[in-house]
Amino acid sequence: MKLIRQKLRARSKTPAERCGASLVEFSIVAPVIFLFFLGGLELTSLNFARQTVGIASYEAARKMIIPGGTVAQAQTEGLRQLSLVGIGTGATVTVTDSPTTVSVTVRVPASTVSWGLTRFSSGFSL
Repeated sequence: MKLIRQKLRARSKTPAERCGASLVEFSIVAPVIFLFFLGGLELTSLNFARQTVGIASYEAARKMIIPGGTVAQAQTEGLRQLSLVGIGTGATVTVTDSPTTVSVTVRVPASTVSWGLTRFSSGFSL
């Protein structure tokens, strides 16, 4: 029994002996974890902006269909909705009015919404 305990103690390493291994493991895993974390934040930010653009287009169309509503009022309402959350920079609101339908298109450059990946989102819009 004593011999088995001695062999087990000889195999197990103390924390001081594993110090270098922990540093190497952390240096390999940390960039991947930070990439997932920051990527999740970026996707959350873009999803929030996408939802806000949808709400802005809805509110602009709603302003237009009210009797007496004008294209200028609808565009102003769309830009106001975007500016409430701070993503109105560079945004455009296009309103197309016909006798039976109203179409509102809201575009926001993705580079104004992105926190850190502006290099990859410079040509895209929401």
